[in-house]
Amino acid sequence: MANIEAKIVLTGGPCAGKTTALARIEEYFTELGYKVLVVSESATELIKGGARPFGNQAISMVDFQDVILKYQLNKENSYDEVVTKLDPDTKVIIVYDRGLMDNSAYVSEDEFHSLLHKNGLQRLDLLDRYDMVLHLVTAADGASNFYTLDNNAARSEGIEEAIALDRKTMNAWSQHQHLVIIDNSLSFEDKLAKVISEINNILGHPASLRYQRKYLVDNKRLDLSFLKQTTAIQIRQIYLGTSSYEHRLRKRMLDDEKTYYYTVQKHDLHGTATVLADKKITEKEYERILATTDDYRIIDKTRYTFIWHKKHFRLDLFDDGVAILEVSGKGDAIPPFIPVIREITDDEDFYNVSLAHIPRKDKQYKK
Repeated sequence: MANIEAKIVLTGGPCAGKTTALARIEEYFTELGYKVLVVSESATELIKGGARPFGNQAISMVDFQDVILKYQLNKENSYDEVVTKLDPDTKVIIVYDRGLMDNSAYVSEDEFHSLLHKNGLQRLDLLDRYDMVLHLVTAADGASNFYTLDNNAARSEGIEEAIALDRKTMNAWSQHQHLVIIDNSLSFEDKLAKVISEINNILGHPASLRYQRKYLVDNKRLDLSFLKQTTAIQIRQIYLGTSSYEHRLRKRMLDDEKTYYYTVQKHDLHGTATVLADKKITEKEYERILATTDDYRIIDKTRYTFIWHKKHFRLDLFDDGVAILEVSGKGDAIPPFIPVIREITDDEDFYNVSLAHIPRKDKQYKK
């Protein structure tokens, strides 16, 4: 049986950034060697499947929450069972797109109490199932210009309703011992960075900051023996077309596992970028997007991540021999065992998009 390092609920009001945050969590902590299991939102699954507490042939909200409660419990138990099948050395993080207490935001206190009694459940038991709850405040509250109903077919709330629902959801988890509320006083990218930082904290890692510095490494003098316990992830990044924005497909490979992402971003100073879209996609979606153009450039690299002196580092070894070290957070402390040549944080020649090359005709890259 594998070891569950943390069970984390990601919750919040409508259009809070949960989908992007889930993709970021999965990517980031997989790089650190964790097996990340994501339990999808039960209400969205049921609504998209036609079981709804509104519209034609609707069931009552209480009955709907009763169904969700049972469905969510079964799913969570199934994921717990999956963990028992994994290798004992596997470090597991389970992330829940909403948890069992979210149900209470949609019914009265008396109705929720009755649901718990009917299903033989206790509130404290539900709260204690999870190690941490991250509540992302809806964009409707403090960032209304970014509030949209377009990215979730199951969403129907207006701005005022979204704010009210957000606060009900927040209150539903108010008794949890480790509730973290992340509001919109931060930029969206900093909001996501805060999510990663809080999870790092509960895992005992140093906090991750969005500010990053990059250094060119002498690959010929680089000794990788210090990476014995580090997970190596193979990354293929494909840059599509040419425009003022960077459109990128990314395939990440760890043993037999493969995950796919689509990103649109605009580069800023200090090696950071403004992310306009960042989502996990299926293999079929990856292939479909790639098939739409012959104008693309590619990077293949191996990424190692490690922690030294309470800082998080990423070491990318590119197939063409270039090696780049990236550190999260301000400061100039570089591990003495990394033969750094010079800093390249603001050197556009060493942006990934600049290092990408046109694929050779004799190689099958579109896979």
